[in-house]
Amino acid sequence: MKRFKNLLKSLPVFLLLISQFAFAQAVKKETPKEVTTIGIIDTLETKSGFRINEYFIELSKNQLDSLKGKKLAVTGSLLVVKGIDPKEKEISQGSLGDRLFIVKPQFTIIYDAREPLKSE
Repeated sequence: MKRFKNLLKSLPVFLLLISQFAFAQAVKKETPKEVTTIGIIDTLETKSGFRINEYFIELSKNQLDSLKGKKLAVTGSLLVVKGIDPKEKEISQGSLGDRLFIVKPQFTIIYDAREPLKSE
């Protein structure tokens, strides 16, 4: 009887371990792809952040003020957020197309349009 009680006590732990292995998915981790784009930041903020070409980046107000009107090279890790499928039966919010984000952006100023060109 005592052996049976010990078995019943260990059964939930055993079932928990089995369920963890049974429902685990093998996910292949990919290294983030680094991207660079050159352009001028669109100063109209969207829910996704600020847009530069086909990418979105998150900026603070101070960063936006210092980069506004300048032609930039923006480099960072690419994050792709999958869009929704309009054919799905369940309605959900989101963008139809995939959205591309540059995470941890680094900026290089190529040209400041607010300052006149220096002639020598």
